[in-house]
Amino acid sequence: MVQRIVKLMGRAYATGGAVTAQVSYNGAEVINTSVTTSTVTAIPTAPELTDTAVELAIFETTTDTTGQIPVTITVTGGTMFFAHLWMNYSGYTTDEMQATDPNVPIDPADSNTYTWAVTVQPDSYYGDPNVNTVESDGVSNLTKNGSPWVWRENVGEQLGDWMYPVASGETIAFDFFVDPAKVILVVPT
Repeated sequence: MVQRIVKLMGRAYATGGAVTAQVSYNGAEVINTSVTTSTVTAIPTAPELTDTAVELAIFETTTDTTGQIPVTITVTGGTMFFAHLWMNYSGYTTDEMQATDPNVPIDPADSNTYTWAVTVQPDSYYGDPNVNTVESDGVSNLTKNGSPWVWRENVGEQLGDWMYPVASGETIAFDFFVDPAKVILVVPT
């Protein structure tokens, strides 16, 4: 078990001031602060969004917290579009070829001339902690202000990530799937 950083991703808009988010994760309050906010003259609706998700706030958990995790988000001061939770220890990147023999040039068509080098280790890699598909973004049992809520607006044709609008004074609650198979502490060799 190691400390895991979780990034609350989305967009927040206000006509003045800042948007505040109160977030509970697995039954504990983890965020209660102003989040990264864009000041606008009119708050956009989901179909009008052209901005990509940004890091709104971060919190810590541990890599042994997996499965269906209860989450609640309450917003004040504007509208927040919740996109997803990104976590470290959810993958790694191997995108640099290194020669297997320093005397032989790398030939991309011949895998015997190179190996892939890890360029981003699991502790610095942030991604979806579940298999993110068109059918599921890891969110289930979604409610808004205590009532069941069905929301599937795939803004910008982003595979699997929906932008859930939460206006000032509203609360959404859901279970977020953290796949134990996506907990990667070390790069496999």
